[in-house]
Amino acid sequence: MLLHKSMKKLAVKSGMTQLKLWGKIKGTEKDYFIVEGTLDGGEPAEGEEAPAGFEPRGTGVNKFVYFVSNSPIDEWTQLPDLKPKDIKNARTIKYQFSGDINKTICTNPFFFDTEKVYLRSQIARIT
Repeated sequence: MLLHKSMKKLAVKSGMTQLKLWGKIKGTEKDYFIVEGTLDGGEPAEGEEAPAGFEPRGTGVNKFVYFVSNSPIDEWTQLPDLKPKDIKNARTIKYQFSGDINKTICTNPFFFDTEKVYLRSQIARIT
């Protein structure tokens, strides 16, 4: 019941459409509840150029927007849109999720982003 109410609140706050529970991923310290939906916008700002191969929101790997939370009563955090380099870097490592989306990942080979980018790339890999 708490999760359902939290998802309704997220839909109103973010303006998402077609909202659904994507799943739950277990972490070593905390778990992730993941919500999938569609959201308009997300193109690069004026004067900012998208990286080569970047798929704008609504197409390809960025077709859906994902929000993550550690608990149904916590705030939801939007996961970033994927760039081609994010997918390439994530495929070179193996990492067990901790439950902290802002945690820096220490692996060999080196991963240049935080756990939220890795989590988003793994969601894209599964779907």
